[in-house]
Amino acid sequence: MRRYLPVPRFIPLVASLALLSAACAAPTQPGQEGGPAADAPLAEKQVLRVRFYDEPAGFDPATLFRIENENIAFNIYSGLTTYESKTGQILPDLAERWETKDQRSWTFFLRKGVQWQKGFGELTAGDVVSSYKRILAPETGSPYRSDFGPVESIEAPDPQTVAIALKAPDANFLHVVANYHQGQVVKTEAVEKFGDQYRWNTVGTGPFALESFTPGSEMVLARHEGYFRGKPTLERIIFRIIKDDETGAIALQNGEVDLAMRIRSEETLKRLEADGRFTMNTGSIGQGTIMFNPQVKPLSDVRVRRAFAHAIDRDAIVKAVGSLTTRKVTNLIPQWMDVYSDAVPRYEYNPERARQLLAEAGYPNGFTVKKIESAASGVTEELQLEQSYLAKVGINVEFELIDTPVYNRRRNSGDFELGSRVIPAVNPDTLLFSYLHPDNIAPKGLNGARYNNPELTAKLEAARAEGDPARRKQLYADVQRIAMTDLPYLPTRESIFYFPAYKWVAGVVLNPLAQVNYYDVKLLAH
Repeated sequence: MRRYLPVPRFIPLVASLALLSAACAAPTQPGQEGGPAADAPLAEKQVLRVRFYDEPAGFDPATLFRIENENIAFNIYSGLTTYESKTGQILPDLAERWETKDQRSWTFFLRKGVQWQKGFGELTAGDVVSSYKRILAPETGSPYRSDFGPVESIEAPDPQTVAIALKAPDANFLHVVANYHQGQVVKTEAVEKFGDQYRWNTVGTGPFALESFTPGSEMVLARHEGYFRGKPTLERIIFRIIKDDETGAIALQNGEVDLAMRIRSEETLKRLEADGRFTMNTGSIGQGTIMFNPQVKPLSDVRVRRAFAHAIDRDAIVKAVGSLTTRKVTNLIPQWMDVYSDAVPRYEYNPERARQLLAEAGYPNGFTVKKIESAASGVTEELQLEQSYLAKVGINVEFELIDTPVYNRRRNSGDFELGSRVIPAVNPDTLLFSYLHPDNIAPKGLNGARYNNPELTAKLEAARAEGDPARRKQLYADVQRIAMTDLPYLPTRESIFYFPAYKWVAGVVLNPLAQVNYYDVKLLAH
């Protein structure tokens, strides 16, 4: 019996800045008002130039990290399932269909004739099995190993069938095998051939292949002529590495690039909107958090963590830095998820309460703590404001700026006093298990706060296995309540990303994971 399980829906925001600043309004995309029709004649040359905002770290799904790298990998690889860009719904990908009777035993039936890039032949079920077993192998060192933790066995009964048995039912398992991190299928022979350089010599089944990478300069993706959905319209995508946002925006206005990934300055965004030549492609991307290291005193004391929460005026920060790129949040998961709960502790701005909590914890005169940040982003206005509010109650935050690769490594290993993280997600387990489950405690996973509450863990595991939607929602609500009571992470903001592009760049949609499916993108005549 085939069952397409219900999944959370997400509708990305695609609207002009002028409308966003006033109210939520109808989206503006190529093919709608404000841009040429989507069926307009195509440009003769289908080469898209994109501003890429940081030095890439490679594209091996086993170790893949950060949104900009995930954008590339999403277009190189495929999963058994994938996501519809506008709604976030699960769609068939390498598997044309699947069956499950109990959400514990899953059978995936592969498409026939799927071709690997770079002459590696035809996809088989054995490729899927070996790819996923690679994630599970301890020697791989994947931070996503625990995502496959519930897997009891994975087999290929024939070349077109993958059978996966779980230790317990998982209502969210279609997300685990989707085109994201551990779900992305790699060609094991290519991994063996290139070794630790595989991340720069990738082989997938997606619409584009990594053709070249020049450190500090650019990456080039070339279309996969044998892609199973048909060859993409774009022939090539040239990603130019331009780290500074303002420089990236100027490159866009000067016609040096056609699309700019992640412009964050509100002033710059308003200038691009006023220019009139661009579509302000945007999406709401992930929950931002402050991570506390409980092995560092006094952060091990929940009263101190709650003092952080009461000390910072989030409403004032959003107003100061601009509501176009930041929204206040009060929970670990976004409101659009169907399991979101309002029944969590609220930490309103109250500096007197913050001082009282610090005194109760034995720190009436405050303390000093270090917070690691990426040198590529620097100390933003938002971080400066947080620092200022905390200083008023006696918490002195010193920033340590480090290169992005080191920054990622230290976050993933738990080597920090204070850190921060944003995780895009469609599946609530991507957030809740990653942040809160003891199997994911750093360095094994993304639980940098090393949080381990047996009561929460039991409810989280029960929610994943629960088939009844109402009961499942209640279990997830309990998880959110406990987490926001213990406060191993302090939710700070919802990030809103902008990928402005010329209006003749059609089909740019940011999905809930901050990815653009470039298979859907084409350049219109202009």
